[in-house]
Amino acid sequence: MADVPVIRADALTKHYGKRRGIEDVSFEVRRGEVFGFLGPNGAGKTTTMRTLLDFLRPTSGRAELFGLDSRTGSVEIHARIGYLPGELALWDRMRGEDCLRFMASLRGGVPWERVRGLANRLGADLDARIGSLSHGNKQKLGVIQAFMHDPELLVLDEPTGALDPLVQHEVHGLIREAGSAGRTVFLSSHILPEVEALCDRVGIIREGRLV
Repeated sequence: MADVPVIRADALTKHYGKRRGIEDVSFEVRRGEVFGFLGPNGAGKTTTMRTLLDFLRPTSGRAELFGLDSRTGSVEIHARIGYLPGELALWDRMRGEDCLRFMASLRGGVPWERVRGLANRLGADLDARIGSLSHGNKQKLGVIQAFMHDPELLVLDEPTGALDPLVQHEVHGLIREAGSAGRTVFLSSHILPEVEALCDRVGIIREGRLV
């Protein structure tokens, strides 16, 4: 249904005991839109994303993705998204290729030429063991796994963190291409020029609230 927002947050609130997470966050992201979520570190960007994807349960409020409740519809939702977490955890003893093949198998298979093409664009070393890679080179693997299956929705938490400028440029190109292809991108960043260059609309969050 083209008129149903791909993401809808309705008064989404998450507390960690007495600590503030996010408070009364409401917004919509339309199909085919590149939506930027801008704010300083600790503002609530990651908490919002993880709550939207049912990795965290909200204290109150609710979220829908593709018109499905984020909790009861989480299995179908996760099958239709590509997610790059802000704190990427991979298996140090695996090679990059083995890790991506395993992730692809969980999705029912991904054309390997697509993975190779992404690796070439980003300069990713798929033969090295992940534990030997720098933070930036691990981030390349995270970007590949998010994009490799051409998902309907990309949820990208600080996707260019730790990447050198040339690789950042390639990631920006991937995001623009996804938007041009009618896919939806929900992108968090604390870098204003990046958001200005990439996004159709922007939500600004500070101290857990949309401002």
